[in-house]
Amino acid sequence: MAETTSSYKMRPPVLQVRVEDSMDIMIVRDTTRRAAGLLGFSPGHRAQLASAAATLAELVLKTGEAHTVHLNGVQRQRDTGLQISSQTPWLEGVSVKNVMIALKSKMGDLVDEIMLVEEPLTILMVMWRKDAKNNVEKNVQ
Repeated sequence: MAETTSSYKMRPPVLQVRVEDSMDIMIVRDTTRRAAGLLGFSPGHRAQLASAAATLAELVLKTGEAHTVHLNGVQRQRDTGLQISSQTPWLEGVSVKNVMIALKSKMGDLVDEIMLVEEPLTILMVMWRKDAKNNVEKNVQ
């Protein structure tokens, strides 16, 4: 499994789905819902995250090569989030600014953060949990 670069502390769940054909998009969507559920996201936010992950899976599928979508929990101080990522070697040499504009226009309403990191070139998307459960965990810690 390739390590995914992130400025956030990783936490379980750590899942991955290999995207080779259109059926895998459904698997990405379902796996994302499950990962978000394990992290305590509300049903509405689970659906948003599943849509963002499916959109990323569709994007990588259009390259004609198999890719892996990574799903993992992340921690920022006391906030919990779900990070969705995939390496994107086909974007080498493409303007980062143009890629970010395209990603934000397609998925910006679905997640809190979209990043493009180098070495290896990877798309990262994060949604932070904003519900009452997250606030209760903050008070307990």
